[in-house]
Amino acid sequence: MSDLLDLPSLPADGRGFDAAAFDAAFAVQRQHAQAGAYESSSEALEQLLLTCPPAELRRRGETLALLAHQYPRVGRLTSSARCATEALALAERLGDDSLLADALTSQSFVYGQLLMGREALASGMRALAAARRAGDAVREAWALNRVGVAYSSLENLAQACASAEQALEIAARAEAAEVLFSCHNNLAYFWLRRVEEAQAIGDTAALADAVAHARRTAEQATVLARRSASPFKVAVAVSNLVNALLAGNRPDEALPLLNEFGHLAHDHGYRPLAVEADAQRATFLRLKGEPLQAAAILEALLHAAVEPPPKLRRLLIRSLYETHKASGQHREALKWLEALFGLDRQINRDNLVLQTEVILIREQVEQAQARADSADADARRERARAAHLENEQQRLREHAMALDRAAHEDVLTGLHNRRHAEFALPLLVEGARMAGQVISVAALDVDHFKKINDTHGHAVGDAVLQQLAQLLRHRLRSADLMARTGGEEFMAVLVGIAPQQAAEICERLRLAVAEHDWAAVTPGLGVRISVGIAGGAPPLAADSLLHRADHALYAAKRGGRNRVHVD
Repeated sequence: MSDLLDLPSLPADGRGFDAAAFDAAFAVQRQHAQAGAYESSSEALEQLLLTCPPAELRRRGETLALLAHQYPRVGRLTSSARCATEALALAERLGDDSLLADALTSQSFVYGQLLMGREALASGMRALAAARRAGDAVREAWALNRVGVAYSSLENLAQACASAEQALEIAARAEAAEVLFSCHNNLAYFWLRRVEEAQAIGDTAALADAVAHARRTAEQATVLARRSASPFKVAVAVSNLVNALLAGNRPDEALPLLNEFGHLAHDHGYRPLAVEADAQRATFLRLKGEPLQAAAILEALLHAAVEPPPKLRRLLIRSLYETHKASGQHREALKWLEALFGLDRQINRDNLVLQTEVILIREQVEQAQARADSADADARRERARAAHLENEQQRLREHAMALDRAAHEDVLTGLHNRRHAEFALPLLVEGARMAGQVISVAALDVDHFKKINDTHGHAVGDAVLQQLAQLLRHRLRSADLMARTGGEEFMAVLVGIAPQQAAEICERLRLAVAEHDWAAVTPGLGVRISVGIAGGAPPLAADSLLHRADHALYAAKRGGRNRVHVD
């Protein structure tokens, strides 16, 4: 499809338009896409859109949003960006939060694929807010799933996994099969990237953990894919499972799945997946001690008549580098490593071109929208609203820039740090207010921590903080905000939890700390904590909630420590 802005259509009054037939055809193509027939479904939707009059804003918006969702699966990223931006403009004109969530979710995903991480995160957060306003759990799960992709493009893989896991919980409760599969599949991919991280730094413990998580989530995705009867979903899920098994050095277990993946990809014409399957076979041969055969396969793929796209070329060149390095052919390995660096530079340049094209597309859509507006009062109000939304986008971009992993994670405990807590607390309070939920904040402090440091040394003090962080993780929900806000000070934000319920949770935490085997750290060590809790209906100023929690903590200290006090 060339330029959706200039598509021919029926007269604006819709004469001759059969809405019932359009809706039935649209539903059929959605089902085809869910079965994995993305290319044929997209072509049919393009033709269907030609029959939809301009006055049918909702139907045009829903068709554009579905096309934006499907195009990335057939490699058409800029087409996806255009459709998502047009669907977003229509959703804003209609004031339709469901359509807004769909458009922004697709926009977030394509931005993530183009490595526009901050823009992807901003769109994902807006999609999440729209889905929650619409009260739609399935759209909320999709938005959170795409927020995970955005975090992945920002190299914040821990937060990517956390967002995908939260999306998975919502999707499971809603029994939404398609998004549930996507969550499991994305989690597998995120954990496979964490495998690469652990390999790069030589962290064997992190590597084993990442491989185990990748395998588990890929197995769950494969089960769901087989239930769907979609060969494309099965191929994608099995691909991740093969990668997890190969990363865990289990080539014999991977072989039957690798054969299945290869047949699916080749038989159904999934060319990029077919190249990936052949590259996995080369990895299999390398692990089985046949590096020459592995290298021959990779070089044949690299020099095929139809040149692989850049991302697949990168996979093949990197595999050649790893194959020659593992077999001790260092000169050949260096040659491919240099080629890899050169290709990375080219990919970065190409991405910049695509990013520029996406920005131009956004400008074209905005200009088309402006041409459609008249000079009356309604147009002035629409422009004011567009300006407000642009300001909101800018604010979200600024927030996204502040979400860099290094700036928001406490190195010692792995929890969020004070900077992240100060950024996230107002957002959580605002989200709770919009959703009509209560919220609680707990301020936690280690009793007599200075004495622990003076008596046992700072290394023991660090170990205490690390184990306390683990106890926090085990006793609070994954969706709760946990942060280390000072030396021995921590904070937890529990959305949807009233203060008295929070007190019960924190009392169990206090007892767990008191009963923990601290002597295993050093003989004679005992650790106690004091907790102050404040909450209820979300206040206008998030700081007031934190101040109340601090006052409650001081009251717990004055009351003799080792206790929980509710403001």
